[in-house]
Amino acid sequence: MKSNYFLGFVLVCVAGLLWSFGFLTLRHSVDLENHLMPFLLYRGVSVFAVISFFVWYRDGNEVLSNFRRLDRYSLSGSLILGACMVSFVYSVTKTTMAISIIMLAIAPLLTAILGFVLLGERLSNTTFLNMFVVVAGVAVMLNNVSDSGSLLGAAVAAFVACGFALFTITLRRNPEIPKLITPAIASLFSTFYALAYIVVTDISFSLPTVNIVMAIVNGALVGAGLILYTLGSKYLPAAELILLSLLQVVAGIFWVWLPILGVNEMPAANTIIGGVIILTAIIFQGLKSRNAQTFPMA
Repeated sequence: MKSNYFLGFVLVCVAGLLWSFGFLTLRHSVDLENHLMPFLLYRGVSVFAVISFFVWYRDGNEVLSNFRRLDRYSLSGSLILGACMVSFVYSVTKTTMAISIIMLAIAPLLTAILGFVLLGERLSNTTFLNMFVVVAGVAVMLNNVSDSGSLLGAAVAAFVACGFALFTITLRRNPEIPKLITPAIASLFSTFYALAYIVVTDISFSLPTVNIVMAIVNGALVGAGLILYTLGSKYLPAAELILLSLLQVVAGIFWVWLPILGVNEMPAANTIIGGVIILTAIIFQGLKSRNAQTFPMA
């Protein structure tokens, strides 16, 4: 049981690291705000391809039978995650990458509440403490954010945090149902949304070559991360899943600042301080996981 908990810890942390590199691809894209929907179209196809390849490789001929076992919670989770895939990319066109990323840090507290109410998951005192430490880190990071563009981007990113919390709850519910198909369906939702928007508004499908490459790479990172996150959901309570995935917050801010990676978006001092606070909570959670046991799923 202990090894299962630690396995979940590793899987989700690696997922967070993969997602953190995805932020770089968004910042390296050219004029993303005006090419948003075509970018999301290519990205959605890439996410679907990565997850589908893994599912077919692992499950083989059982894929169709597993698909038929999906319940309304799984399908709802797919729809919610699909909306999050679209909304987060939109948020980074309206504010700094750092603000978009750190708003995701409110998700653990929301998930803890939903997990307790809907799944009956009880968390340790250490996890509750770490969640409030994360909230404190977010409060520090958002200090002095006042322009309307940043606030709009932060609001959309907060919506993504709420949606990701709900998606995580659907992963933990009815664990006997194969869950990897869920993010694959979510990527189809986001792809069809982008396609419908492009057709209805009669905008061009064309993208700069660099944006096509970045969309495909971003989709591959998101898809691989969702595979690991979904696999890790077997071993961790919902709130801890999102708490650990917040490694993407700290790492993502670091990558977009690191000059050698070509973005050089310098975070404010309060962003750095808040990031250190969040990282501290994740480290303490990791130390705890060495002696923790797997939490039962409802």
